[in-house]
Amino acid sequence: MALGKRITRLMRAFIEEHWERLESLMREEEAEAHARAEAIRELERDPGAPSVSAPPATSLRPSASPPEPVDPVRRAYRVLGLPENADLPTIRRTYRQLAAKSEPSRFPEGTPERAKAEQIHAQIEQAYRVLLRHLDPSADRFYDLELP
Repeated sequence: MALGKRITRLMRAFIEEHWERLESLMREEEAEAHARAEAIRELERDPGAPSVSAPPATSLRPSASPPEPVDPVRRAYRVLGLPENADLPTIRRTYRQLAAKSEPSRFPEGTPERAKAEQIHAQIEQAYRVLLRHLDPSADRFYDLELP
């Protein structure tokens, strides 16, 4: 088999794997948001009456507060496939590897693989920026400066 075909197959497998991981993360977030919204609706209906479908009262929040957002740092670790106690050099190394593997320019223009690679690359970039700001506050100091 030609080297180009082997590389293409490997890249497609990589893209599909990360695509599935991102889709599962999105499904989990949607399920959590749906469960929160359902609990809030249940509270708004009749807060005093017990309900069969209602979750335990300890997990419900008052209906006046909005649903809790998903922690962006925790999500960024999950997108990069790292444990939450990973240090900055490990995060940088992993980011570089994932960014190189998901580079959209490696796929022909207009193909579905390239579109998926662009979405995955954007997710990886966003996750890296979130973790970089979280672990290294000095990383953004030059972006906030306004030069005359």
